[in-house]
Amino acid sequence: MPPDLIYLDYNATTPIDPRVLEKMMPFLEREYGNAASRDHALGWNAAEAVEEARYHVAELINAKPIEITFTSGATESINMALKGLAWASSAPKKRIITSPAEHEAVLGVCRQLMQSARVEVQYLPVDSCARISPDDLERTLEGGRDSVVAIMAANNEIGTINPVGELATIAHAAGGLFFTDATQAIGKIPVDVREIDADVLAFSAHKVYGPKGVGALFVCSREPKIELEPLIVGGGHERRLRAGTVNVPGIVGFGEACRLAKLELREEAERIRTLRDSFVAQLANSIPSLEANVTGAGEKRLPGTAALIFPGVDARALLRDAWRVAASTKSACSSGDSQPSHVLKAIGLTDDDTYSAVRFSLGRFTTKSELAEAIDCIVASVRGLVSRIR
Repeated sequence: MPPDLIYLDYNATTPIDPRVLEKMMPFLEREYGNAASRDHALGWNAAEAVEEARYHVAELINAKPIEITFTSGATESINMALKGLAWASSAPKKRIITSPAEHEAVLGVCRQLMQSARVEVQYLPVDSCARISPDDLERTLEGGRDSVVAIMAANNEIGTINPVGELATIAHAAGGLFFTDATQAIGKIPVDVREIDADVLAFSAHKVYGPKGVGALFVCSREPKIELEPLIVGGGHERRLRAGTVNVPGIVGFGEACRLAKLELREEAERIRTLRDSFVAQLANSIPSLEANVTGAGEKRLPGTAALIFPGVDARALLRDAWRVAASTKSACSSGDSQPSHVLKAIGLTDDDTYSAVRFSLGRFTTKSELAEAIDCIVASVRGLVSRIR
């Protein structure tokens, strides 16, 4: 990282923890075997390392190792889940119930399935904190035995947390299945697949201080068996759910990242939450017009996320001017376009407010002194930009 940069974009990606990189290094240098090569020691060692990592990934979410399939990331996991359920040969799911505040990975798959597989997609409205109403879901699900409910555990742009356990219960009562994109929640708040009663769940390594290019899909092993049509075919890898040589170093890193997250989650979350609340309070004291309630003051939300509105200030101009502060105007997966954030629009913000919104996300390596410097940069930039407008 450039020495002058203050990184406050942990929801986009996290730096690899040095302990994770150390665990990966032997598999980038000496232990280069293919985990599917079972006739020599290099292959055996790789296969053993993958299964050890699978155990730690499963442990973090209270799953069984057999319920974890490794992928290239959360986006592939989401595609594998929703397309796999829609294409399943014996029990295809023909309706997906989701929300307009989901990550683009979910929304994009839904659009494609509507066009190519004639899957019906229903979008439930969200409240001002991007949450789904259980009552709305219950009404929509009447007679929904061929339905998949796809609702994220925590919103990637504003950090609010959905009542996924309650939503899963409603989905199951109607005979449907429940899928959740837990990418932003994993490693930040406790995620227990048994408590949620999730059928399928997706997440990624690079949001939890692991490497990019590796993710996981949880598929519950209870009966009746959940049938998924494989997205990638061409071999028996990953229990025939995903073909292709597995990314051994990445998977090893993922496993170590999950092991560390399980050990340190509660203490880390409290430290980050305290830093975030202090950061927002100090910004609000220095910028009277700041609207610090986008995430819903007092609402359940991720400990490190703060989405703030700087009225009358173009957010992109602010981040260019305060260049030392690495933050986001919206999700990294949609930041290349000029349209307002679909999440902020879904919760009812005006175009002006969405263009003035900045997402700050703190993490494991954020320090109090960094935040003090960030506040100085942001306040100076806001004042400068406002004076230029006047």
